[in-house]
Parts: sequence; structure tokens; C-alpha cells
Amino acid sequence: MPRQTQIINFSLLPEIVKEVDELAKEKKVSRSEILREALKQYIKSEKLWQKIYKIGEETAKNLNIKTEEDVERMVQEFRKEKK
Repeated sequence: MPRQTQIINFSLLPEIVKEVDELAKEKKVSRSEILREALKQYIKSEKLWQKIYKIGEETAKNLNIKTEEDVERMVQEFRKEKK
């Protein structure tokens, strides 16, 4: 049966390794499990931010927002309407 994981090598600062080892010991899991979970969370976060940026770019295009001054103007107009 083929291996379900792939081994990769990368370097970390000693203080990060120490923190990973402490966390692994505390959670009673392997160093690899801590790093796998950290990478999963990082990838998930990056994908979410990419979606957020895309929505922001589309919204800016639809509302013809090109500068921060445009945003400030729109905020002020909105506030005036709410009064």
C-alpha cells in the first residue's frame, strides 16, 4: 500500500522548535501533528483572505471606488443619510 503522507524537510528557528515541542508534549501529540495542523490552519486562513480581497475588489469596482478618499466620502454620505 502506498504511503499516505509525504516527507518534507524545512528549517525552523530554535525558539519555534522549542514552542512546537512544548505544545506537542502538552497536547500529547507528535511534532508532525502540530505542524500539520498549523499548516492546515494557515492555508485555510490564506484562502479566506483571498476570497475577502476578491469581494472587496469587486465591490470597489461596482461602487466605482478608486481611492481612500472615495471611501471616506461614501462613509460621510451614509452617516448624513442616517441622521
